[in-house]
Amino acid sequence: MNPRVKARIEAEIQRKLSDIIATELRDPVLKETLPDIVGVELSANGQRATVYVFAGDEALREAVLSALARDAGFLRTELAHRMDLRRVPTLRFAWEDPLKRWPL
Repeated sequence: MNPRVKARIEAEIQRKLSDIIATELRDPVLKETLPDIVGVELSANGQRATVYVFAGDEALREAVLSALARDAGFLRTELAHRMDLRRVPTLRFAWEDPLKRWPL
C-alpha cells in the first residue's frame, strides 16, 4: 500500500472513530471516561487496524479496552457507513500512554 494512502486512511479512521465514540456509543464505561484515540496503525495489506487509546487513568485500562472490544463490531459497521473503502479493516484496540511516548 502506498505510504501516503495508508497515512490518509489511518488519519481518517482516527477522526471517524473519535466522532463515533463521542456521539453514538451508549456504553456507560465509554460515556463516563470518553477515551481519546491517540493513533491508528494500519497493517500492510489494510485488513487490520490497531487503534491506540488513552483514557487518562491507568486504573480504567481494562474496563475501557474490554468495552471497546465489545463494541468493535458496531464501530467497524459505522466506519463502513462513513468511509469509502472496499474493505473496512478489523479493529484491535491497545492502550497507549502519550505522556510516556512523548514526555514533556
